[in-house]
Amino acid sequence: MEMSLSVDSPAAGDEAALLRRWLLSDRGLRGHVTMQATQPGAGDESSGAMGPSALELINVAASNAIALGNLLLSVALWRSSRPSPPPTVRIEANGVSVTVNTDDQETLRELTEMLQRARPER
Repeated sequence: MEMSLSVDSPAAGDEAALLRRWLLSDRGLRGHVTMQATQPGAGDESSGAMGPSALELINVAASNAIALGNLLLSVALWRSSRPSPPPTVRIEANGVSVTVNTDDQETLRELTEMLQRARPER
């Protein structure tokens, strides 16, 4: 499943870079999740933006539902490591957007299920 992650913070680009490093260091995600950092509108000349955007996106591909759940858990753990108030992380997949703003296990499970339902029909 392919998705994008963005961080809602005054220092969004820096926070997104820290989140990406956190996720890359998570041993539970290795081999199950691939990531690439991008700038929104990169290569899009119609955006009218001059130079790189301050907001960094992390494009992610999770190999299965377990990897997706582990990804959301890792995002929640990263948020708990940030100064208060921690930044909100938005995950978007196939037109479905969820916001990770908690570390509540039940809420993370519900968010994982919402993203799983966003898988395209094959």
